[in-house]
Amino acid sequence: MSVIWNKIVAFFTTIFVWIASLFGVSAPCGEQGYKVKAEAFDVMTEAYGLPDVTFGKEVGAFTSSGGTMVGRFEDTTGADFDAYLAALADAGFETYDARSIEENRFATLVTDETCVNVYRFANTGTLRVVAEPRGTLPPLTDDCENLCAPLLTGMKGETVVAAEGMGYIIRLADGSFIIIDGGMGDPDHVDSDKLMNILREQSLPGTGKPVVAAWIFSHLHGDHIGVFNCFSLDHHDDVVIEKLIFNFPCEEETAASDSPYMLDDTIYRYTQFKKNLADFYADVPVIKVHTGNRFAVRDAQFDVLYTLEDLYPASILDGGMNECSLLLKMTLDGQTFLWTGDFAFLATDLVLSEYGDTLSCDFLQMAHHGLNGTVPFYAAVDPAYALLPVWEGGYDEMMSRPQNQWLAQSPNLKQMIVTAFGTWTISLPYAPSDGTPRLPDGSAYPAYPALLGQ
Repeated sequence: MSVIWNKIVAFFTTIFVWIASLFGVSAPCGEQGYKVKAEAFDVMTEAYGLPDVTFGKEVGAFTSSGGTMVGRFEDTTGADFDAYLAALADAGFETYDARSIEENRFATLVTDETCVNVYRFANTGTLRVVAEPRGTLPPLTDDCENLCAPLLTGMKGETVVAAEGMGYIIRLADGSFIIIDGGMGDPDHVDSDKLMNILREQSLPGTGKPVVAAWIFSHLHGDHIGVFNCFSLDHHDDVVIEKLIFNFPCEEETAASDSPYMLDDTIYRYTQFKKNLADFYADVPVIKVHTGNRFAVRDAQFDVLYTLEDLYPASILDGGMNECSLLLKMTLDGQTFLWTGDFAFLATDLVLSEYGDTLSCDFLQMAHHGLNGTVPFYAAVDPAYALLPVWEGGYDEMMSRPQNQWLAQSPNLKQMIVTAFGTWTISLPYAPSDGTPRLPDGSAYPAYPALLGQ
């Protein structure tokens, strides 16, 4: 959505919530009031057959979308984490995955009916339990035949509806694709056709319909899911989509947030998104990811570092819809990529406290088209390459912001690649050729399909 509209909505939402709080009422949702409320953790134990937590300080239990419930505890130890996993095993749960990122620990356990994610951050002592009905689990491995060099493409949107958007296309070693978001659709469906042309041109000869091994959505704003909506209407029969990956908030929170318009009938909205899932992709697995999950898409490996459940007891009602953007770390062909979507400030401060310098990556997708992100966050990531999904004419404004100035001046930054200057493609693993400018000047970015840095 546009920057000005975002600020207007956020301002009046804040005023309304403040006034409403004076009278003890909550933000509106249809004819009923709604706000996030904590319940006791025993609500979760009863709903999902979980063992009691007998350690730490209970913050509360909270309900998210799709029946997902989140319990949060402070002042916990590593021994507490081990003890709770043992209690889950005694209750009949089997370990699907368990791993660590530095001293932070994560585990996924399942029964036939239930999936539980348990994770603890060493720096803060925070432990969370996320339980929900068992659905499609994130695949830990995925077979991949090595047929071609991976490619990364940043697609410049041509929309006439909004000036923002984000769409990245990753060609994998077997010629299949990952799409991250897509951008804002438009009445003429120009970007839908543009995306289809990229998939066709980058597909290997003789492979038939392009295969989208995974379509990943950072969050549900229209400038991120809009192209998917138009693409689904135009080209659902022209591709094979194997899986959809996201974690969106519930409709009550959306309606009461700074983005209630996402529930209207406009083609770029969440209402159309759900209709497309039902009409065209009823048999396509939907994977709802949570913090600590890892999953493979062919030769790409993903770590889920943050999802909206981590905010509780705060929520998108406090920081806005952008707070629900996934934070994903991708490893492909020896290089690492941090995908931030429209990552916002509550989430930024939180992950800094939990991960610190383990956020470091080769590539950073700059948050919220350059609007968000902070100097401490970018310093922890310390990228060699920065990807800026900004609209035409917005580059100068974004580069005036302190966090982006810090990136531009960072001695470790080798190149910033900006979609404002056209659709671009790089071959992975990537290293710019001699003489490639660190910062764009508008002429150094040839239009697709030329490869940058070659």
